Amino acid sequence: MANLVEQKKKVERNKRLLFMGVGGAGVALTVTGSAFLGLVGVGVGAYLGYDWFKYRVKNGMRF
Repeated sequence: MANLVEQKKKVERNKRLLFMGVGGAGVALTVTGSAFLGLVGVGVGAYLGYDWFKYRVKNGMRF
């Protein structure tokens, strides 16, 4: 059973890091360079953040 819990934690961690990285890159692009690409990156980051949050709620993880 611990293996399943560890696997879910690993998936959650990967989803969290992906959305934080993409969102951060989008903000950095918006501030420093291309506003259009940056806003697209922020939008993708927002979707990935929603997906991460939905995964945590589905699996009963606390914050």
